[in-house]
Amino acid sequence: AYSENTDNVRYVYEIYPGLKEKLASVGGEKLLYDIEMPTASILADMELAGFRIDRMGIEKYGERLLETENLLAERIYFAAGGHFNINSPKQLGEVLFDRLGLPSGKKTKTGYSTNAETLEKLRPYSEIIEDILDYRQVAKLRSTYAEGLVKVADENDRVHTNFRQTGTATGRLSSSEPNLQNIPIKTELGREFRRYFIPKNKNYLLIDADYSQIELRILAHISGDKNMIGAFNSGADIRRRRYSE
Repeated sequence: AYSENTDNVRYVYEIYPGLKEKLASVGGEKLLYDIEMPTASILADMELAGFRIDRMGIEKYGERLLETENLLAERIYFAAGGHFNINSPKQLGEVLFDRLGLPSGKKTKTGYSTNAETLEKLRPYSEIIEDILDYRQVAKLRSTYAEGLVKVADENDRVHTNFRQTGTATGRLSSSEPNLQNIPIKTELGREFRRYFIPKNKNYLLIDADYSQIELRILAHISGDKNMIGAFNSGADIRRRRYSE
């Protein structure tokens, strides 16, 4: 009997002639053979190699996050006048709008909205809101990253993500199972996670690098726009540069 993977290979083989003809008709052969296919090979090597993590460091950090999470929960219970399920939108809505009398939007069949946007608008009305937002952030960090990364790491403490070349409309790579492209960096607690991604050994270094305004630079090159090129060459802020007619 054929396995699912065997079927997939057979289907690809059957549609290959039609796809090859279609590819040639749109002029995509160079893109596929010179860029996408070589990239796929590199990504496969990256997936197999994985990213080493400091398992013990993450576990200890998870314990610290849990302590903070419990502390915030107690503060929320005190302000609310009793215990309830903070992670339940229905119960949270009842506490905020029925018990504490905070201004609310229209109530629906499923209850009050307690999403981040709604809570942000309520910050001026009660100190409990900031604690709830902090609680959600800490709980997310602990469950998704502190616990999640440790669970998917192999026996060598390496995390193997899946890189997808066709996962975005813009052509950028996406990462899944786990997603290593959305490690939080906007908050101090989130940035702390970066220290737990470590090199293979002392003979290796991790380098954090990024292109500066790469899309605009490509546009300037392709278009040949003298104003854009001049702005980049002179070090001017391209987004504030005024163009002459």
